[in-house]
Amino acid sequence: MNDRRAAALSFQYALIIFVLTALLGLANATKLFGELDQNTLLTHLHSGTLGWITLGTIGLVLWLFGGTSALVRPIVLSAAVTGLYVAAFWSGSLWARLIFGAVEVLMLFGWWWWTLRRSLTEGLGRISVPKLSVLLGLTTVVIGGIVGVIVEIEQATGNASAQTGALIGTHAGAQVAGYLVLVAAGVIEWQLAKSDTPTIAGRVEVVLLFLAGLAIALGSMLNLLPLDILSNALQTAAVVMIVVRLGGATVRTSWTSTGGRRHVAIVVPYLVVSVVLFIVLVQDVGQAGGDIEKVPQGLVHALDHTMFIGVMTNALFGMILVLLADRPRVWPWADQLIFWGLNIGAASFIAVLSFVGTSEGTAPFAHPVAYTASLMGLAVLLAIATFTRRLQERPTDVPAPAT
Repeated sequence: MNDRRAAALSFQYALIIFVLTALLGLANATKLFGELDQNTLLTHLHSGTLGWITLGTIGLVLWLFGGTSALVRPIVLSAAVTGLYVAAFWSGSLWARLIFGAVEVLMLFGWWWWTLRRSLTEGLGRISVPKLSVLLGLTTVVIGGIVGVIVEIEQATGNASAQTGALIGTHAGAQVAGYLVLVAAGVIEWQLAKSDTPTIAGRVEVVLLFLAGLAIALGSMLNLLPLDILSNALQTAAVVMIVVRLGGATVRTSWTSTGGRRHVAIVVPYLVVSVVLFIVLVQDVGQAGGDIEKVPQGLVHALDHTMFIGVMTNALFGMILVLLADRPRVWPWADQLIFWGLNIGAASFIAVLSFVGTSEGTAPFAHPVAYTASLMGLAVLLAIATFTRRLQERPTDVPAPAT
């Protein structure tokens, strides 16, 4: 098994868990089954961030750093651990969350350590910008994961306090503002810059994003607004650099042609939107005296879905399509529906959340978010079915077994 087949295996497991994320998201937005309880909402969140995005990121790591058949067992184990951790959230058991959360962090640490060793072997000064970006992204997710386990220890032992809430903010800040942005930046560099030569500008951009993630994580932990503002400044500078360096490649992308490039290119404008939303969020948190609960939840969810769907789902869909370029294109009609359904749905969903608010407390299909989320969710489900079918096909350059 070469690196691309190892990546395909990780992508396949990620897509399977993504089914649960999409179905729960549709149920929550449409209110067909009433209000979902907190355990179900946490299942929706973590099946997306860990099951879909993190298993997908492991696929990117395997592809970038040359994973082989020797890693099949760790890939399967990672998918199993993640599935059990997601189930622990749905169960509502705090001890189950703690146990599987700790195992999940150990698993993430193992992938980070493997990636670090590969990077050191190649030389940190010589690795490409995408590799550096993904390495620092995994560093941030391990830090955020450790903080998450500390939160679960406090909750399971009955020692939760106001500081626990601050740690939750630290965990979320590290994962969203650090980890996700770094991985997405690596994918953009990989597919749009089309160069393995590490540039100074690319490295500076990645380091700025890494420091921005650390700053907002510490700002949430210590309730220091200046650190949050510093994070905004660092992230804004990095995203401006991305736009300046790769904006031309983004504009030149064909938005009607099939393939993965347009999914990757559209990540750039979503990153710009995320910076704007981050700035507004930090301002609102400052005016609320650091209490995130007093900030409009529509804004918080808009930022989350900008990162989870607009940025990371597009990035991963794009890379899956690049990987599938040498396989039969099953259901070719689906590509346009997936791209436009996902992005029209996501853009309108983010706009509704930002300007109208969430659908909490409304009747079924009584809020506009129900329709925007349905378009987005159905596109995701179609993508899962389509990509799964294509992943099961043999690459066209591999000869069939002799009869």
